[in-house]
Amino acid sequence: MAANSDYADRFLNAAEDIKESLGRRYGQDFKGLGEACKHALGKNDRIILRHKRPLKVLVDLRNVMQHSHILAGEVLANPRRDAVLALEEIAQKVKNPPQIRTYMIKNPDVVAPADSLAKAAELVIEKGYSQLPVYYQGKYHALFTTNALARWLSEAVRREKGHLIEENITISEVIKFAEHYEQPKFVKPIESADKVCALLSSEELLPAVLVTTDGRSTGELQGIVTRFDVPAILRKITTTFPS
Repeated sequence: MAANSDYADRFLNAAEDIKESLGRRYGQDFKGLGEACKHALGKNDRIILRHKRPLKVLVDLRNVMQHSHILAGEVLANPRRDAVLALEEIAQKVKNPPQIRTYMIKNPDVVAPADSLAKAAELVIEKGYSQLPVYYQGKYHALFTTNALARWLSEAVRREKGHLIEENITISEVIKFAEHYEQPKFVKPIESADKVCALLSSEELLPAVLVTTDGRSTGELQGIVTRFDVPAILRKITTTFPS
C-alpha cells in the first residue's frame, strides 16, 4: 500500500501534468491548475468540460494541500487513493486525448450496390443496424439507411396501389431515396473520440461517422460510429469522482 506522502506526491504531479498540458495546448503559462482549467473551460475544451465537476473537487483539494499542507505540525489534507487515480486518469486524457479508433465499431459490415435488399434487411434485423456503408470495388459508394428504405417502401406501395409486389430489389435502387443530408462524415482513426461524439450529438441529421485510413471517402474503411454509440463512448472516456 502506498504511503500517504506517495499519494500526495502523485496527486500534485498529476495536477502539474494537467496544468502543463493545457499550457502547451493554449500557449499559456498558467500559475496553477485552477487557472488552467478556467481558461480551458472558456475555450470549450471538451475534456475539461466533461470533467468539470470532479475537477472542481480535485482542484480544491490540490489548493488545500499546496497552500495549507502543514497545520500545527500535522498534515492538514491528504488525497484518498481514488482521488489520486481520478486525477491521474484525467491527466492522461488531457495529455493524450482518447482516439476514436479505440471505441469505434471495427470492421463493420458493408454491402454492395448490387447486393439484394434482403441481405441488407437481414443485417438490419439481426444486428440492429440503422445504416450500412455501401462499397463498390473497395470504394465508398453511399450509405444505406433505414430512412431511405422507408421512403423506398412508401413509394413502392404507392406505385402498386397499396400492395408490395417487388422482386429482386437491389440496394442501388433503395439508396436512390437517400436525402443529401444523410451522408456520413469521414475521420481518421486518430481523431479525438470527444470530437466525433460532439459531431454526432450536434448535427441532428448526421447518421454516422465512417473511420477511414485517410479520413476521407477514398480511404480504406476501418470502422463506424453512430449517434447510438455516443452514450456508451462518453461513459468510457469520462472519469468520475467522487464515486
